[in-house]
Amino acid sequence: MVAEVPTELAGLEDARARRVNEKHGDDHGGNLGKLRALAKRLKTQQELAHQLWDTGDTAARLLSILICRPKAYGRDELDAMLRTARTPKVYDRLVNFVADPAPT
Repeated sequence: MVAEVPTELAGLEDARARRVNEKHGDDHGGNLGKLRALAKRLKTQQELAHQLWDTGDTAARLLSILICRPKAYGRDELDAMLRTARTPKVYDRLVNFVADPAPT
């Protein structure tokens, strides 16, 4: 499954979504609904989340945020992630869903 993820992410690329995202400072063409469906199928996978984050690819990082365990990250690791979140959407979702998740 891990080897298939980059191919699946590439398959989510949509020219119209890319144009809309670029207007907001993001550099990916993935539809977030389809990205969420992929994350739902993958379920929580912390190791895969780390691998996806390390690619530096925006779509991969967004998927990483969706499949990670927020409490598994330490303060220093979160700080480094926040400093390397290059796009507004990645930064926003990292802050809202990982760094400061609402209590369940």
